[in-house]
Amino acid sequence: MTRKKSLAFGPVLRSLRDERNLTQDELSEKMGIASPYISMLESSRRFPSLDVIFKLAEALEIPASSIFSAIEERLKQDPE
Repeated sequence: MTRKKSLAFGPVLRSLRDERNLTQDELSEKMGIASPYISMLESSRRFPSLDVIFKLAEALEIPASSIFSAIEERLKQDPE
């Protein structure tokens, strides 16, 4: 995965979280993970495994495919 593609995930996650009026702490609690990890994901310092993406989707109450679609859409708006 190129660096550009991995950088698209953080802003998408933040947007999805904000749309649901969740704080990072609330999202991490719903997922059962540490709150700083959400911050690292949103700042693109970490990229999640598929397992984490599925947990995010469940916590955000959306299909995992919606996360991938949002990333794809963001990349179309800002191509390499």
